[in-house]
Amino acid sequence: MRGELQLHLEEQIDEYIARGMTRLEAREAALRAFGSIARIEEECRDTRRVNFVSNLSQDLRYTLRSLRRQPLLVLAATVSIAVAVGANTTIFSLASGLLFAMPSAKDPGRLVHIRINGNSHVSYRQWQALDASQALKGLAGYQIEAEVNWRGPESSTSLIPLIVTANFFDVLGTPFAMGRGFTAGEAAAERHPDVVVVSHGFWQRRLGAESNFVGHTLAINGRPYTVLGVLPAEYIALPGYGVAPEVYLPLSHELMPDLLEPRAATVELFGRLGDDQTMEQGRAALTLAGHHARTLLNDAKFGDVTQFSPAGGFQRMGDFREVGAFFALLLVAVCLVLAIACANVAGLLLARSTVRRREIAVRVALGASRSRLVQQLLTEGLWLAIFGTLGGLLLMLGMMQLMGRISLPLPMPVEIGADLDSRLVVYSLILLVLTTAFCALAPALQATRPSLVSALKQEEPRYAHRRWTLRGLLVVGQLAVALVLLLTALLFVRNLSLAADADPGFDVNRTVVAQVSFVEGHYTRETREAFLRAAVDRLNVLPNVERATYSHSVPLTIRSGMTTGADLRLAEGGHSFHSQYEVNLVGPDYFPVMGIRLIGGRDFTVNDRSGAPTVVIINEEFASRYLGGIDPIGRQILLPGAEGKTYPAEIVGIVSNSHHRTIGESQKAAMYEPFLQRGNRSRLVHLIVRTRTDPASAVRAVQQALGAMDPSAALDVQPMRTALAFAFLPSRVGATLLGVLGALGLALAMVGLYAVVSYGVSRRTAEIGIRMALGATRAAVLRLVLSDAAILASCGIGLGLTIAAFLTEPLAMFLVTGLSASDPISFGATAGVLASVSLAAAWLPARRAMRIDPATALRDE
Repeated sequence: MRGELQLHLEEQIDEYIARGMTRLEAREAALRAFGSIARIEEECRDTRRVNFVSNLSQDLRYTLRSLRRQPLLVLAATVSIAVAVGANTTIFSLASGLLFAMPSAKDPGRLVHIRINGNSHVSYRQWQALDASQALKGLAGYQIEAEVNWRGPESSTSLIPLIVTANFFDVLGTPFAMGRGFTAGEAAAERHPDVVVVSHGFWQRRLGAESNFVGHTLAINGRPYTVLGVLPAEYIALPGYGVAPEVYLPLSHELMPDLLEPRAATVELFGRLGDDQTMEQGRAALTLAGHHARTLLNDAKFGDVTQFSPAGGFQRMGDFREVGAFFALLLVAVCLVLAIACANVAGLLLARSTVRRREIAVRVALGASRSRLVQQLLTEGLWLAIFGTLGGLLLMLGMMQLMGRISLPLPMPVEIGADLDSRLVVYSLILLVLTTAFCALAPALQATRPSLVSALKQEEPRYAHRRWTLRGLLVVGQLAVALVLLLTALLFVRNLSLAADADPGFDVNRTVVAQVSFVEGHYTRETREAFLRAAVDRLNVLPNVERATYSHSVPLTIRSGMTTGADLRLAEGGHSFHSQYEVNLVGPDYFPVMGIRLIGGRDFTVNDRSGAPTVVIINEEFASRYLGGIDPIGRQILLPGAEGKTYPAEIVGIVSNSHHRTIGESQKAAMYEPFLQRGNRSRLVHLIVRTRTDPASAVRAVQQALGAMDPSAALDVQPMRTALAFAFLPSRVGATLLGVLGALGLALAMVGLYAVVSYGVSRRTAEIGIRMALGATRAAVLRLVLSDAAILASCGIGLGLTIAAFLTEPLAMFLVTGLSASDPISFGATAGVLASVSLAAAWLPARRAMRIDPATALRDE
């Protein structure tokens, strides 16, 4: 390049000589026309991007040396960014682990989730027919709805296993920490398998992490099961969502008595594509196999493949849209926190740019282009973003470890890994780029527009107070974003408070609930009825117990019952109507024990059993919604039965409304049926005890009384209010996470406001000194400083309220009935809190302004 430029210079010299100049004059004229050869070379390299890597390397070294001389700036910026990035990566890790994690398997991208005829489950025979077709390389199934009893060292414990087909581990290609998985040959249901695989967490928590436990036996449902293997610690189970089953059992008649029933919903299907098989080919092959199986299964409608999608990743989102929406809300919130942190760092860099006026002016005078200077200043921001991002990742790892120790009121463990996987690395790099741009771009553009003459003379420009500077606008934006965050958090806190104070329609203060899990097949219908009668008699004589009963489900718990939709009709000439209602099977005295009022008719009695006339009790909502003004007591209603038939049931009572699924739900219709009359085969039953005083004092006595009756049954006894923790879990999680984010946003915004007001006071020292010399009182100076802060805060609050009015509308889906997303109490309280905290943030700089000595200020000026 230099030779080419020299050739052009010589040509220009020859041209000037031809015009009559001497060679010396021609050379001087040519150099004046060309300018600096070195600068032209630099510009050419910049145009060709040759210098970019070299400049970047140089800028990284220079800016790192420069930042070493500013430790307080680096510390403040790193902490601000680290807190925001830590919050972002923590929420992203939670969402990634719960929603998008791929199962631990060999080549998990070849696994597919399958639904036939729109159903989530197929029967055992249907799975066998499809698997035998070899349409895919492997086809297996699992289910996670059943429970088993494990006899531990001291008592029986109810576990939710993953019950799987015999070829489950063969199809997955699962890695093992110890031992192995069972194979299709040894674990077929027809062989009555007695083998088990345990999770790493179960091995550690319940088995004492014995290194030689493989080969030992576990007593499950009264049978010995040999432990074949232990899964690795980082294992991600196929169902996803962080669910971590503790034991894996092969399908068997002992675990599922209805295994061979032709229409029993036994397993969810997943398969493995062949090595050269595409998704389309696999779906077509399985559809063909399903149609061929119709004759074998005697089912003309079987075989349509309605879902054939990758097992894991984004495809799971369709099943749990509310969970995805909640995490989307959290990601928006943490991104707003990051925006506030970036505005803080931008304010610091803007203040730093005033100190570097002369340095930048000298660079411009020596020929540095503005783009070159902006690149260097962006590199400075890049270092701060790198420090903050690394700090944020360390915070994320600590937070994930802490959350891993939190016990949730769920029936099985939930485990979320905190590994720096590819998704998290990409997300962190995106945050790094955005943080660099938002922190450093605006300060870099403003810093590269200095007044050359005054800067080179080292003249400090006279400060003219302007309220609407870039720093002021950043603070207004910070306050607006902080208000949106704080308002969202307050809405969820109020939601939790209202939910906790809401009347569920039954007594939660004087009741104890005991979940009894029987061993599958240990009781016949008659012996279980005898057990329940004996249990109620034994509980009724305990001290502090007023009355006891039993039921299939307990409202507002994870086993809150079932929802039925059916066409019903009153038997005596009534019109047919479609209904949707909650169903629970309850014993005698259920309503007085639960504190649910009997409004009309009678309660169930011990005579409402199998062989007696069928009776039901409905709630007020059912009567008003579906039966209008008719008095339903004594009327016969036709209910759906087996094989599409109906059967009559007499309505013998009406009870008051209560909540069933969630505390914030709209009122639901409900129907109660006698437990002893329906002959329910579930291995679970709940005994409910009404106490005279504090229910916690009766828990141990209830545990001992029931435990002595059947040591093989698993018991879980707790006060009703404790048992309802699951109903409040979404509100509690939302309030906690958003509350923390709101507090972070508020703290960062207040730091930004403090910095701007403090900077303004330091630059207005001379002005304030003159005002005080002319007679201004300290109170007037205080008003002067606070009024500027108040105007910024008012604009930020007003802008934030306007934005929040639109952004909070989608939150209505998470709020209890009666709490609006535009709740005026929440809006007013948030504005009040932000105004108060803004005043507090401006108070210290204002007090410092009051103490300015006019003589000292004017002398320094």
